[in-house]
Amino acid sequence: MPSKAEFYRQMAEQVSTQLVGSWKEWTAFLTTAARLYKYPFHEQLLIYAQRPDATACAEYGLWNDKMGRYVRRGSKGIALVDDSGDRPRLRYVFDISDTGTREHSRTPWLWQMEERHKEPVSAMLERNYGVSGDDLPQQLERV
Repeated sequence: MPSKAEFYRQMAEQVSTQLVGSWKEWTAFLTTAARLYKYPFHEQLLIYAQRPDATACAEYGLWNDKMGRYVRRGSKGIALVDDSGDRPRLRYVFDISDTGTREHSRTPWLWQMEERHKEPVSAMLERNYGVSGDDLPQQLERV
C-alpha cells in the first residue's frame, strides 16, 4: 500500500495526464492556476485535483497569524507533497472558503480581469513587448 505522499504524487501524475488529453480540462486548470500563481506547478496540480474551485490558499498558520482568520472546524485541508527533506511529507493548505473572519481579520485581495483593465493591459503589452492590436487575447498570443 502506497504512503499518503505517494498517493498524492500519483494523483498529480493522473491529473497531468488528464490535462494534456483535453483542452477543456487544460483551460479549467489554467483558471485555477491563475488564482494560485504563487504556487509551483506541481502544487497547482494537486490543488486543482482536490479543489478546482479554490481561489486563495494558505497554510493554517498564515490564515490564523497573519490574516487574523480562523480555519473552520471540520475543514479538510488540501494536501501538498513537500520534497524538501530527506523523504517526502505532506503539508496542508486551506482555501479562503474554509476560513471565517474575526474582528480585525484581513481578506486577501483577489485581482480579476475586468473590462476597465483591458485598455491599460493592452497598452502595457504594446509598450513592453511591441505587440499591438484591438484584441487582448491576440496580443497575449503574440507575446
